Amino acid sequence: MTTRFGARRRRWVTALALSFAAAAGLTIGPAPSAQAAQPCGPVLFVVPGYTDGGAAGMLNPATAPEGANPVRIPYPNAQPDVNLWSNVDIGIANLRTALHNLYVESGCDLNTRVIIAGFSEGALIAGNVLETEPPDRNIQGILIADGRRQKEESNWPGDPGGVNGYLPFPGPGGGFRPLDSFRYPTLSLCNGPHSPNGADPVCFGGQNLQGYFTVHPFYNFDLAHELGVHGAGPYPNNLRNRVIP
Repeated sequence: MTTRFGARRRRWVTALALSFAAAAGLTIGPAPSAQAAQPCGPVLFVVPGYTDGGAAGMLNPATAPEGANPVRIPYPNAQPDVNLWSNVDIGIANLRTALHNLYVESGCDLNTRVIIAGFSEGALIAGNVLETEPPDRNIQGILIADGRRQKEESNWPGDPGGVNGYLPFPGPGGGFRPLDSFRYPTLSLCNGPHSPNGADPVCFGGQNLQGYFTVHPFYNFDLAHELGVHGAGPYPNNLRNRVIP
């Protein structure tokens, strides 16, 4: 993080905290006023999984891509929070609030580098925002263990895709993502059968939602490393779909 962007980063982090406090009915102080758009340093919005799965790795500044400043997006994901549908909806709203605060309340221009990363339940949230965020922004997505992961554009022949496509009812966040659903370049990663712990049932052909509430096969959550290995966008159809290792 550079000195030039430090003060502006502090302002939008404060704005994010204020917005969530307001939603909870708390009073912290006056909301920051909108200001003329100016360039800001890169930011990494992180949406962890159930019981904060992946949070420690994805929020580590030492492994944040492009020196981005990691910011955790809160939503109900503690052990009692088992309503995936409601949790995902709240997380989507909170991530959209964070983006609004970045561009509007903190006055960061649309060329500000934004990386949106999510794991498991958090990947449903991050992915759905990456499907709907307005155009002309400088955004890169990283999804790990996305239950809506596409079958297409994969490096694994016969890739089954994510569990949400096999449920006998509408899954949290939806079913399979369409091939060209992302509005911004998105790297989607899933542990396949060659993983030391086997294929991840959330993103590789699982049959029920139980995988969201259990420990997934090993991921290193080193986001800078993963982008270095698989490359940042642009990608065809805004998707780079990779079964790892």
